Amino acid sequence: MIRSITRVALSGVALALMLSGAQAKPPFAEKEGKKCNYCHAPSPPKLGYRALYYKMHNLTFEGFDDAAEAKKAGVDVGPDPEPKPKSWTAPKTTEAPKPDAPKAPEAPKGPSVASLKAKSDAASAALAKKPNDAKLKLAAAQAMAEYGHGQMLDQSVPPRMRYPQALATLRKAKALDPKNKLALEDIKAIEDAYKSMGMPIPK
Repeated sequence: MIRSITRVALSGVALALMLSGAQAKPPFAEKEGKKCNYCHAPSPPKLGYRALYYKMHNLTFEGFDDAAEAKKAGVDVGPDPEPKPKSWTAPKTTEAPKPDAPKAPEAPKGPSVASLKAKSDAASAALAKKPNDAKLKLAAAQAMAEYGHGQMLDQSVPPRMRYPQALATLRKAKALDPKNKLALEDIKAIEDAYKSMGMPIPK
């Protein structure tokens, strides 16, 4: 009889505990070293934002940002935030890409200015022997335009000397061939640069 009464009493206590949602130490609370109310609202029992995060991240708090998750859920930060759960790891931060370090200007690739001058001189010498030869005139103009282009890009010469020298060479090329594309483009580029700086264009 006593055993029956005891059994009934214990059953009643167990039922009361179950109905109230109280448990001694559920597995997840044991695993994380936190109390149940860390993830669950006490009344009525329901999943809080922490529990939802835990569930969606394979039952871990990896990368968990308590304040950010509470804000997303539209609630205040839950109770007992410290110490962190055992599976907690710091959230990954996304750093803004760092701008590339400025690179030194590369030297112009291709023939050297000296070789371009030699080619231009040779073409001009050939034209001098046959001044009425149309092909030699076009060849001399092109060689001269290439030499002027090289002068324009020659970083070893200061700009105040480089551009006037290049402009003079390019104008000679244009005089030989008024349609020479390279000469026309470079002349315009140099003249536009002087205009943008409000400086007189070299004659």
